[in-house]
Amino acid sequence: MSSESIQPDVEPRTVRAATEHMTVIEEAPALFSVTTQSGSEYTVDLREGVCSCHDYRNREPEGGCKHLRRTRMEVGQVDVETLTAELERTASELEMSAEQLEQKAQNFNEEASSLEAAIDRLQEVAR
Repeated sequence: MSSESIQPDVEPRTVRAATEHMTVIEEAPALFSVTTQSGSEYTVDLREGVCSCHDYRNREPEGGCKHLRRTRMEVGQVDVETLTAELERTASELEMSAEQLEQKAQNFNEEASSLEAAIDRLQEVAR
């Protein structure tokens, strides 16, 4: 069995930025208030490329936190059509990988059943 990992090409923060409910309001030029689905509110400064959230302050992720990414989407700095196509392609690849893993699991179950039957036969012969 291969130990290769199936990793989506689209970064998880980008997926969350695109799919989670967030309200983005421009408070001043290049300064935005982002409210998340949980009700938390963060300040995003596009001029500096920073966010007031814990993720950004503690990790400074490459490409920014989900709030910064979402704000970039909202103001047109991200080609949403291209991102949508990437998300759809990644979802399709993950779905195909899941189907392959399900088939491998089925094959292992069938082989396990065959081995159990062989053990039962061997135990009968040994008696």
